[in-house]
Amino acid sequence: MTNKINRNFNTYFELGDFSKNELYSGLIVKSLVRSLLEPIASNNSKAVVFLRLKNIPEIDSLIKRLEYSVNITLKEFSDFEFSKFDVEDVGFVVLSTSRYNCALIFREIEEDKFEIYLKLNSKLVSNVYETIKSVFLINYDEEFYSYRPERRENNLLNEAIFNILKFFEETIKENEYNSKIQENYRNVNTVNTTFRNEIYQNVRQIAHEIKNQLSILDIYARIFEKKTNDLETIEPIKKSIALIKNQVEQFKNFDVINLQERNIKTIIQESIKMYANVVKEKNNKLVLIDEMAGVEANAFVDEDKLLIVVNNIIKNANDVVENDEIIIKLSQFNEKIKISFINHGEKIEQKNQEKIFEQGYTTKKDGWGVGLSVCRKLIGSQFGTMELTKSDENETEFSILLPLVQSR
Repeated sequence: MTNKINRNFNTYFELGDFSKNELYSGLIVKSLVRSLLEPIASNNSKAVVFLRLKNIPEIDSLIKRLEYSVNITLKEFSDFEFSKFDVEDVGFVVLSTSRYNCALIFREIEEDKFEIYLKLNSKLVSNVYETIKSVFLINYDEEFYSYRPERRENNLLNEAIFNILKFFEETIKENEYNSKIQENYRNVNTVNTTFRNEIYQNVRQIAHEIKNQLSILDIYARIFEKKTNDLETIEPIKKSIALIKNQVEQFKNFDVINLQERNIKTIIQESIKMYANVVKEKNNKLVLIDEMAGVEANAFVDEDKLLIVVNNIIKNANDVVENDEIIIKLSQFNEKIKISFINHGEKIEQKNQEKIFEQGYTTKKDGWGVGLSVCRKLIGSQFGTMELTKSDENETEFSILLPLVQSR
């Protein structure tokens, strides 16, 4: 008998004209239950109601109103009664009134995802009642069939209901997606306090030592200027000192991230302008390749912090090449801005490629092992990523990806 009963209930899902293998959230099921029961509860209508609310939040107050109504015959089926038929995942609402009848059957396929069979004002509602009647060995024929709502195959009505359900389900999914996106942004934007404090202390110490040495260099640069009046030589020195001072001041505010919509092209051009004279000393040249012509390359970034990162990558490239073009390429990758930095210096060995972003790691004799580690963290705090894309005998490429602000 069990197999026959299972087959009877499963048939409704397998042959349901409008279910079409769609899955719906628990919120949809709960709303359907309310919409079917609320009219008779509110109006104290004469009705017969069969309920089994399974795997959805109980609607206690509404059920109580049905129980206390003298005009409503209510039969609820417990888990114990239903479990002996080995179809515990099935719930239902079946009712008949003088105005309408309906049958809603639902079962949870996966967490918060339900199959639904729904018939409203249909002769098929009687078939569902007969199945329940045979399963539970009950007979409410007199009450159930005493109401005479229009019983026919109202396909248009049922299809309209399912179209509405699909619309609501898509809205729920969209809201869930947006909530997850917002949560991810909040998580990305929450910088680990311990790590931030450690980096900040390191930066403060480094900045202090650099400023001491810059003060000495600045004094000797002024002395050299007065004694020789060689502007061609002194100007690059003074510009380099000013540039380093500027970066040190920026590092003092390392722990403050101020995200604003900024044009990435403008920031890249500013960095190129700052380093143009520096790279000339090694006969290098900065080349900008813009593959985003006509596109507003805007992103939510901290302009100063992004400038620190770009300057650091250019400086690293300039350290390892001579008589070379250091290429900076702007392109669009999916919905992101891609900034590529390419030089033709010595290959970074594979064993080192996996370590270069680790704090404290450096291959330079006088290196601190701070630059790339800090740069990656700064880009991460701006919803971006920074990677060593390629390094072989021909070229080395670092890339930064930042979310592109869509044109409005």
